[in-house]
Amino acid sequence: MNTIDVSALIERQRLRGFALWLIVWCFLIVLIDGYDQVAAAFAAPALMRAWHTNAAGFGRVFGVGLAGVLVGSLLLGFAGDRFGRRRTIIYGSLWFGVLTWLCSYASSLEQLTLLRFLAGIGMGGVVPNTVALVSEYAPAARRATWITLMFSGFSIGAGGGGAVASWLLPRYGWPVLFTVGGAAAVAIALASFALLPESVRFLIMNGRDAHEIRRIAARLGASDATETARYVIDDEPSVRARPSALFQQGLAQVTPLLWALFVLNSLALHFLQNWLPILFSMGTLEPARAAQAAMMFPVGGTVGALVLSRFVDRYGVRVLLFLAVSGCPIAASLGMPMSTVALFAAVFASGVCVIGSQFALYAVSGMIYPTRLRSTGVGSAIGIGKLGSVAGTVLGGVLLSMQLSIGALFSFVATVLVAIALLAAWFGVVQRGRRRAASGARVQGAVE
Repeated sequence: MNTIDVSALIERQRLRGFALWLIVWCFLIVLIDGYDQVAAAFAAPALMRAWHTNAAGFGRVFGVGLAGVLVGSLLLGFAGDRFGRRRTIIYGSLWFGVLTWLCSYASSLEQLTLLRFLAGIGMGGVVPNTVALVSEYAPAARRATWITLMFSGFSIGAGGGGAVASWLLPRYGWPVLFTVGGAAAVAIALASFALLPESVRFLIMNGRDAHEIRRIAARLGASDATETARYVIDDEPSVRARPSALFQQGLAQVTPLLWALFVLNSLALHFLQNWLPILFSMGTLEPARAAQAAMMFPVGGTVGALVLSRFVDRYGVRVLLFLAVSGCPIAASLGMPMSTVALFAAVFASGVCVIGSQFALYAVSGMIYPTRLRSTGVGSAIGIGKLGSVAGTVLGGVLLSMQLSIGALFSFVATVLVAIALLAAWFGVVQRGRRRAASGARVQGAVE
């Protein structure tokens, strides 16, 4: 009986064929997820007029929807480690697709709020499982790059919602935004039954579906993938898939630090993302110019994430430290007088640092946990990070109500980035200690 080391096959993968198809398909899945997460925001102006409600009412819709994403990240992250990434992604997409489609039939704010919470559960479960799935097929040296390429679909889907809304809303009204998003999610989920592979690492480590393992091994380049072959993963520790394992076997400090980084970076990101247009319009910029300046933030983030992904592969959490340290003076400068060109450049650079850090955190979280815990680990970090998203959105209103200066508000963001830099440095020290301990254990095992 020949033995095939599937981890060695994965390490030889290049971005073509099977790997390229996997990334493209997961890109499409998270693109629809990103669109559906912001669909309510783009429908809100039309719904406020149709239902004669105000922005405060829709604040509840957004907040409750975010709570659903938090619940889904935690629950379906754990489900992915128990039942498989593929199954969780497919049924999570079906779930939020149907519920997003049902939003088009909502007739009150209460109905929409409930539907957005339920849809958010499915939305929250898709991201950690796609991150886990792609990371488990990626060579270690290119894992961050592959995750970033895949997850850029989420940003494009969220940003593209504005283009879809501007085209469809005047012609068909607000329900079409939910109909399109829901139908697309259901369609891609149904197609995924045939087109989305399960993680071969998950299959081997859980003793599932020998025929599928053999088929995937052949697609990964195993010329001797036969029915009698034995398939192994030689680079994984043995860990049971349970939430308490996130704090065991060297993870006792890693998991809380990762959670704290997600919370703080999500706080800074959502503070800037939600309040930049208002803060700039409070200054000397006209509303249209303020909106244009604010748009440079997500543009810089997407460009920065793609450019920096190779550095995350090579330097890991040190990239987070660099981005946080660089972002401190940039964020503080946004409250200072400067030319329009300089402001656009500063906002672009702040997007590179803050949104780029968020992409890097997704990649790092997919790299530090073993297969049996990967969806649980990524899902818990994303879910806990939503607390920072809520805090960033709410704090903007609180700080504005205190009538602080624009400079003081941006200094607050710079202070958050200082805290992120300190945590990233601590995280790096802990990770180096884990690697040394693991290396020592391997040497000891070889001697024995």
